[in-house]
Amino acid sequence: MTTRNAEKEEKRRLQILQAAYDVIAQKGYNSFTIEDIANKAGLSKGGVLHYFKTKEDILVYLLEQMYRVIEETIKKRSQKYRSAEKKLKAILIAFIVTAKGQPALYTVLVDFWAQIPVNPRVQNIHAKIYRIICDEVRTTIDSGIRDGEFQPVDSQNVAYAVVGMIMNAAIQWTFHRELYNIDHVTKMSMSMVMAYLKKRGTSA
Repeated sequence: MTTRNAEKEEKRRLQILQAAYDVIAQKGYNSFTIEDIANKAGLSKGGVLHYFKTKEDILVYLLEQMYRVIEETIKKRSQKYRSAEKKLKAILIAFIVTAKGQPALYTVLVDFWAQIPVNPRVQNIHAKIYRIICDEVRTTIDSGIRDGEFQPVDSQNVAYAVVGMIMNAAIQWTFHRELYNIDHVTKMSMSMVMAYLKKRGTSA
């Protein structure tokens, strides 16, 4: 395959994924067809199936890409800083930045999560990439412990607790933006996390 053809195929796949994302955001995970995706993408049903053999293949690939958006946002923001405290704060903010920048993302993710008990492919992808995201937090906490910024803690369990807390805040805000000021809640979350992690006697 030539470079031009490869680029064309990748562009077409992304076009189909964007259409699938938009359709799920509008209709929900279980209420759309390949034809809906094709119509949204401006393609024929056969054109869609040329790149993805089944509806599930589209959904699985879309889930992977959605998690990648979160993962890449986390890494991009956290790599700007050297101290563990600033890195961890940047990671927490990344979840909120993702919610603000792509309002439908968490809505669509929740639809995917509902499939975890009945779809092993979705379950495996969720477990793998969620673990990667939590490992980024755990690595940052471990770095802070080594450098004396943070007190010794069970970094793995704390990482899962931190991700669960901030992701839930982003999800609830996505569904009900009138509930609270997401920026204030993010700052409060960061303060609570740092109060737990930082060594006593160090500045907040």
